[in-house]
Amino acid sequence: MGTVDRKPYLTSTVLDQDFLDQSQDNLENKLEMIADIETPSGFIRASDRNKYVGGTFYEALMKFPVITRTIGDWLSPTIEFSNLTLIVSNVDGRFNNLLPEGADFDGWIGKDVDVSLGLREVSSTYRAIYKGKVTDVGGFQRDRKSITVISRDEFDQVNQTFPTTALLVSDFPDLDDQLANTTLPVIYGDWETDATTLSPIGASVPAYPVNGKNANVIAGTTDVRCYISQFDNSSLDDANVYLVRSGASYKFASSDITIVSGNRVIDIKQSTITLEDGNSWVYKNGDTFFVRVKGKDLGSYSDNIVWQARDILITHGGLVSGDFNANWATFRDKSSPSNSAISTFKSRVWVQDDQGCVEYTLSMLEQVRLEYFVDNDRKFKMNSLHFDEMPALNDIDFTIKNWDIAEGSFQPKLDDRNVWNRARADYNFDPALNGESRQTAIFKNQAAITQAGKAISKTVVFPNLYVESTVELQIKEMLKLASAYTEFINCDLTWRSVLRDLGDFVKFDIDFSSTKYTNVPGMIRKIGYDPNGIKIPVEIWSFQMTPYDNYNPGYDGTVGGFNATITKET
Repeated sequence: MGTVDRKPYLTSTVLDQDFLDQSQDNLENKLEMIADIETPSGFIRASDRNKYVGGTFYEALMKFPVITRTIGDWLSPTIEFSNLTLIVSNVDGRFNNLLPEGADFDGWIGKDVDVSLGLREVSSTYRAIYKGKVTDVGGFQRDRKSITVISRDEFDQVNQTFPTTALLVSDFPDLDDQLANTTLPVIYGDWETDATTLSPIGASVPAYPVNGKNANVIAGTTDVRCYISQFDNSSLDDANVYLVRSGASYKFASSDITIVSGNRVIDIKQSTITLEDGNSWVYKNGDTFFVRVKGKDLGSYSDNIVWQARDILITHGGLVSGDFNANWATFRDKSSPSNSAISTFKSRVWVQDDQGCVEYTLSMLEQVRLEYFVDNDRKFKMNSLHFDEMPALNDIDFTIKNWDIAEGSFQPKLDDRNVWNRARADYNFDPALNGESRQTAIFKNQAAITQAGKAISKTVVFPNLYVESTVELQIKEMLKLASAYTEFINCDLTWRSVLRDLGDFVKFDIDFSSTKYTNVPGMIRKIGYDPNGIKIPVEIWSFQMTPYDNYNPGYDGTVGGFNATITKET
């Protein structure tokens, strides 16, 4: 007989790829799930079988549902945080004390729900595949035979609405009526820059008067006090403060401006400028003011779109530095090639309307072809759609073969959500205009248009980028990807793939009669854990027809990818 252990799943104490590969050969494993459900009086330790893990007894009380994580769709600023429903058997009444009228009944809202996956009873091999909180609506239910706990992924609470500070009459009794409850914006980046940016007024950032009903202000004998933002700004250009009345704009002298607090509160002296009608200016209801500022101070990264997004997630979403994968700093500092050199791109933020901080930061990062997700280590990790970041075939260490795919589950489909071959960009959000103030030329992939038989047009919005050359680089790179006619592959992988993560590259080497992929790279966009035999349902973005820096498929009819020819339409 050979010396290979034919049953590694009975003895191994390490859950790594080598173990999974050996177990694949033996067509068996001992991967199992456990759940720790916090209750008002302790924890329910449940599984689908009785066992001890790390000295803790998990009882056969439940069947597990499929748990899914996803990056989301490209150019769609959403992460689908999981909701999880766990049904725990109570047929013998053991948990009656937790039910209404029970001795230990109390609030379930916010209680922890953790699900882990590991090997047999070896506690060191278990890793969390879901962490959540019991929901505030319908999170606890019961029937005659079971109790049901409904929870949301713990990171769902990160998507808090911002900004959060408004001008209230209770704080500012002399506030003009039309300004009551106006939200103070959140500002990042350089709004003092004049090149390529500012509105015809001469400044873009509004300043809101808070004492307009004061009798002395109305009489012209008291300064007009204005608030600019929720947080302190790093600087304010007192030589470029403007009044707008009846469509005309007027610039104040620096001597008319007093910075009161944090470059976000100013006083404006009255009667120092002459209006078009020849009268000296005295404040009246309806006067508006615009300023130039540099927003929240992020040190040397104040203009960096990655660090701006990170600070929003920390300030408004409640994350801390330890919640981020180290590759955020890597992309923050990326300096080459020029079309992906994020450290050289200028970004700015002015947000006043309610925004979910997750959706907003995802929309920021997609402008530079980045996205983030919650990885296997429960960190917010950056994923790149930069062609230069994609791996060579020889560097992809996981190959999917026919036997890695559950029978009948292989379903390729064309990506009909992001196929376009002609595009332009709207960019440079201007608060004074409440919209983007500039457009690029139209760019196109003529080879893709010819192949499709028609032009498929799209306008992509870049509110945070304001330098034209940067925007043109990004729209061209997006067009190269979108015109490549990519496809998605949906299938159920065997448990050999259980260590894969979102954003991972894998390669296909499969042959299903009419469907053949030979060394085709793909990126995992969605991944799940199905306890029924521990299958791994995935959605993989195939790059079979998408050349990138380290991969050339060599097929006829390839029209997109990193070396596609993008031209400006004349």
